[in-house]
Amino acid sequence: MNIIEIIQKFPTELDAIKHFEKSRWGKVVKCPFCKSESIGVRNKDYRFHCKNCNKSFSVTTNTQLHNTRMPLKTWLFAFSIISDAKKGLSALQLQRNLNISYPSAFAMYHKIRELMNFENKKVILNDVTEVDSTYIGGKPRKYQYESKHTPFEIPKLDKLKEKYENEGFEFKEGEYKKPAKIGNQKRGKGTDKDIVTGVVERGGDVFAEVVKNTNFNELKKIIDKHVNKNDSVLMMDKDTSNVKISKLIDSIVIDHSKMYSYRGLNTNSIESFWAIIKRQIMGQHHHVSAKYLNSYVQETVFKYNNRKQDDMFETLVKFSMVTI
Repeated sequence: MNIIEIIQKFPTELDAIKHFEKSRWGKVVKCPFCKSESIGVRNKDYRFHCKNCNKSFSVTTNTQLHNTRMPLKTWLFAFSIISDAKKGLSALQLQRNLNISYPSAFAMYHKIRELMNFENKKVILNDVTEVDSTYIGGKPRKYQYESKHTPFEIPKLDKLKEKYENEGFEFKEGEYKKPAKIGNQKRGKGTDKDIVTGVVERGGDVFAEVVKNTNFNELKKIIDKHVNKNDSVLMMDKDTSNVKISKLIDSIVIDHSKMYSYRGLNTNSIESFWAIIKRQIMGQHHHVSAKYLNSYVQETVFKYNNRKQDDMFETLVKFSMVTI
């Protein structure tokens, strides 16, 4: 549902509240405390009063939106804007779109990512599946010193710097958290980047999450939970392969040092998914902290799995009403 449809279908806050009520209770309102259907009329603050337990409640009581101070119509706009953004958007952009504070936009966005993960946890994959891991993090800078306290000098640049400083220009040297090295820096394994492991069904769904490492135990957890081992064959590259995995599930290994694809045997689907995540981070967020990385991954997983059907908006409404 786009924002024009939201404006037309939910012109008032009460209309938005009734939509959430329909998703939570259907036609009959029930007390979230005692489950009674003996409910009084709606009060001016949109709350109900239970005649059985004598408690008041609203549609968000004991749900994922419990104690929210944001109008539910604003939540509907947020659901629409975020679900329509294929590669996500920044919290600053959401702040501008909804005309709310940045902390509110940031908190709303992460709550919506939590809702998305409800569906991701239940993904089961079959048939031809591909497993792989990727490393998320900025490319390391070329450092300014070969080693600590060893100056790296370029006389030509020093002369130009001195010339313009004499003319009144000021060049402030940035502070680096750690000394750097010259030349190409190590990438992938052995770096301090965050690891994301995923498995995808060709033409189907995907599951991915941040992991501590790429050993057999981490891979086994994901395969056991999200792959139908009796009805699947697993494609993986040589870096991901492990002798124990071949005993766990039927598998085929592609050696990327020799080829990337052989007559349909490849890991191109999961590689394409990694490209979506990295483009999202580079293009929208620029930087994602390790603390929140898995939330961003879950957003991408949710949108990828719902790419062929336009139900993300209503799915988020339904999950927001899940009781806690």
